[in-house]
Formats: sequence, structure tokens, C-alpha cells
Amino acid sequence: MIDKRLERMKRKHNCKVHFNADSFQISDCTVAPVHDIPDVIHENQEFDFYLETNYDVYLLRIIHSQDCVVSIYPAKVDGIIYIVSSIPVSKDNIKGAIQKVLHALEPYGFPKLKNPKSSITFNI
Repeated sequence: MIDKRLERMKRKHNCKVHFNADSFQISDCTVAPVHDIPDVIHENQEFDFYLETNYDVYLLRIIHSQDCVVSIYPAKVDGIIYIVSSIPVSKDNIKGAIQKVLHALEPYGFPKLKNPKSSITFNI
């Protein structure tokens, strides 16, 4: 148990560089965009965000798509949990889309999302 806590602390420390003036709050989560969001978003265009909660750090990828599917992938050794979401987004609704994904993750334990044994995929 102490090992898992130390791993989380190490991840948060290593990812701290991604959280800067571009970061914003959604609920109890700090969101750091990796990419600039263009005015026009094309089908299957991807955007990455680091999510920091009081518990851990996660990587969220949003793919502009009509599929409305979320997948949670287990972290590899010393890695972070990877969340991939295919939902329709625009520059104006990106924060709302992230909020929708975070809300959909709550039944799986978010914001204290533990590393799953295998990938999980569900519709939103």
C-alpha cells in the first residue's frame, strides 16, 4: 500500500511540469492541455490533457468523433492511467466535453481511479 502511494507521489511530481498558466479547474480536478485547440476541429482529431486530482495524475485523450465511447487503459510500470474518449467536441465546448467524460468515469472510481487489471470500455 505504501508502494502505491509512493508511485502516485512520484507520478504527480514528474507531471508537475505540464501544469502551468494554461491549466484550468473542472470540479476537483486540474486540467492541463497538451495541445492548443484550433478553431476548426476535424473528424478524428485528437487532443491530450493531463488530469491531476488530489489522488493521482491521469492522461486524457479526446478524439473528435460521434462514437461517444470511453476506454480506460491500465498503466504500465511507472506509467499513468490512460483514458481515451471519442466524443463530439468543438473549441467552444471542450471544457463541457471533459466534464462529461469525468462524470462518466465516476462509477469507475474517478477522481480516485485505481489502475484496472485490463482495459475497460463503455458508452456515454
